[in-house]
Amino acid sequence: MLKKYFPYILLGIYIILFVICAINPVDKTVWITENITVLIVVIPLVLTYKKFRFSNMAYFLMSIWIYMHTIGGHYTFKNVPFDFINHLFGWERNNYDRFAHFAVGFYAYAIAELLDRKKLVNSKVILFLFPIFSIFTVASVYEIFEWIATIFMNPEAGLDYVSAQGDIWDAQKDMCCDGLGAILATIFYFLKNFRSKASKI
Repeated sequence: MLKKYFPYILLGIYIILFVICAINPVDKTVWITENITVLIVVIPLVLTYKKFRFSNMAYFLMSIWIYMHTIGGHYTFKNVPFDFINHLFGWERNNYDRFAHFAVGFYAYAIAELLDRKKLVNSKVILFLFPIFSIFTVASVYEIFEWIATIFMNPEAGLDYVSAQGDIWDAQKDMCCDGLGAILATIFYFLKNFRSKASKI
């Protein structure tokens, strides 16, 4: 029963989180902009659910970024209560946004699953590389979008939206985190799926 309704549970958690985080956000402009980004992901997943149902693992991995980004939109990423982790590693900068970018890479799992189940590629090399390259592409386009969006915001909201926190290499580090997450997720997909297939032969 849980397995069947697991995606609905994840969606329910998101809706509850969205409502909670919509109450008195730190900056309404940042909150709106960040949540538009999330809805661009959530709405297609909901609309295509009956046509193509991803595995529960794929939905779980995708939900991590959705939840983190929703929370980040409420506080603005630099202000998310993340002191325990920051202090644990001795970081002066709030690296919550780095973890969120790493979670973006988890979407590589769903991309690999889609390609594999739809038999869109015949090569395992392409099946491995395409999800990673896709995430790197999305990451770079998103950084460009952040730059353009910031131009049209007031200076303070723009800085909160980008969450560079004074780091001139912020965009490059964000893309690196996206890519590392993608590599990990793709490796996980191969280990989980192809190892199980091999054991059945």
